[in-house]
Amino acid sequence: MAAGGGRALRNTGMVLCRLALFAALSGSAARAADETLTFSAGCVHGARIVVAAVGDLLFHKKLQVQAYREGADFRKFWAPVAELLHKADILYGNFEAPAAHGVSMRGRDVADPGRRLDGDVYSATLETLSFNVHPSVLDDLAASGFDVLSTANNHAYDRGPLGIDRTIDNLEARDLAFTGTRRREGDTRPWTIITQAEDFTVAWLACTFSTNGPRDRHGQILECYGEREEVLSEISALAGDPSIDAVILAPHWGVENSHKPLERQRDLARDALEEGALAVVGTHPHVVQPWEYHVSEDGREGLIVYSTGNFISNQRRLMERAGTIVFLELVRDESGRVRLGAAGYVPTWVVIDGRGHRVTVNEGRSGWPQAALYETRRLLPLGNETDAGERWPPDLALDCRSGEQPIPRQPED
Repeated sequence: MAAGGGRALRNTGMVLCRLALFAALSGSAARAADETLTFSAGCVHGARIVVAAVGDLLFHKKLQVQAYREGADFRKFWAPVAELLHKADILYGNFEAPAAHGVSMRGRDVADPGRRLDGDVYSATLETLSFNVHPSVLDDLAASGFDVLSTANNHAYDRGPLGIDRTIDNLEARDLAFTGTRRREGDTRPWTIITQAEDFTVAWLACTFSTNGPRDRHGQILECYGEREEVLSEISALAGDPSIDAVILAPHWGVENSHKPLERQRDLARDALEEGALAVVGTHPHVVQPWEYHVSEDGREGLIVYSTGNFISNQRRLMERAGTIVFLELVRDESGRVRLGAAGYVPTWVVIDGRGHRVTVNEGRSGWPQAALYETRRLLPLGNETDAGERWPPDLALDCRSGEQPIPRQPED
């Protein structure tokens, strides 16, 4: 969603840390508070946009029950951070379920029960790992500012081929961009979706490590590892297209509840950046995983966010309730090339109480949120945390070593 207005970025003066992989990957202790990840284009004078990415949108049974009540909706779950979401120039999330009307748990065409959890069409059954959400969730995501969703994840096949088809129907009916799935018959669309903000064109490519067991008989879901060469080939083609400014890979991968990326995650992410991706933003572990700064062989800087953690869910473990809203600032330099200028994150926390579930900014005041914030800061570069607050764009750490000075920009009214 185009935000417009100026940019108010500050030069933090913090030490530049070029780390191949942060210490958390090897399980070491908390890092020094001055660790900050910055990019050489941070103070380059040029047009800028901010891309925001949240983690898993995972609508368990209790969440659906709350959303389907009379007068209720899904937007209430992220109402405390709604203004922050709306301000992003492009907003991305991983939609981890079908939104398929009238499709039973066996993937059959049945009468639609409407907005209610009926245990067959609309359900979130952990025993069978079978999810489906009423398509009204897509209305609420679009109204909340989401511009692009990943539909490639381990729940994408929960209603079979028909479920994928109808989810795509419902996304297209709402003009909501998506990446990572196709219809069954005659769908030759690229896996990639193109988004635009201001004069920036950003390509998104999503893939998944698995579909929870069922075989994808019609080739409707892009696999990160089973179709690795196709993933990398598409990134290379996109990066070579002069009409596309930036490519972001959105893989669904890793081990649930693990803060440590797998070696094959690292290999795919680095290869994606070598092929021309600007950033990799991962999901699935349901907990935060570290960031990695990468310089390609031809000198391009890239960022790997191995896992943003959950955004909204009913998962109850400490770090399953902690996530991040990730900000990537893209800047167009004097040559016209789009580069990463800065990156940051806002820690989030899912409050679960008598009023239901809701995503908040984690200020770590006491108890579990405090413990979760400590762990998030241990895993991520502390100097890249931003409170965002009422200021937009967020106050991101900059690197001005190349000689430029930050452009004095005023925040939006």
